[in-house]
Amino acid sequence: MRRESGKHVVSIVRYEKPAASVRRAVDLCGGLDTLPPGARVFIKPNIVFWSRTAVFPKWGVITTSRVVEDVVRLLKERGVGGITIGEGSVTLDPKDTKTFSHAVSTLGYTVLEKRFGVRCVNVFDRPFEPVDLGGG
Repeated sequence: MRRESGKHVVSIVRYEKPAASVRRAVDLCGGLDTLPPGARVFIKPNIVFWSRTAVFPKWGVITTSRVVEDVVRLLKERGVGGITIGEGSVTLDPKDTKTFSHAVSTLGYTVLEKRFGVRCVNVFDRPFEPVDLGGG
């Protein structure tokens, strides 16, 4: 949402109650007000770095699947059809596909695929192409 001043509206809410906290943050800034039913949405959580060998915290550093689930539920309530969760994990080997799969599985994103029919994709598995977003 953009005010008449041209500045974007944001909200910051302490995450205390699952679903309610995310819903409140989105409602406060009108985050989904212009999203039409049937829209396709790409969610980009923060799973940029992951290690299959070191113990890595599941919260406080990356976006947890619990928060993403709350967002997915809000989108489903609004009739959003295609939801894709995408990330490009940084690895030393560009051909490493196991680290992304391990992160998605360990963090519970595969559960969201089964529960809500969302897709999880590694953005590095596809070629890049420029997209004109207009004024977006």
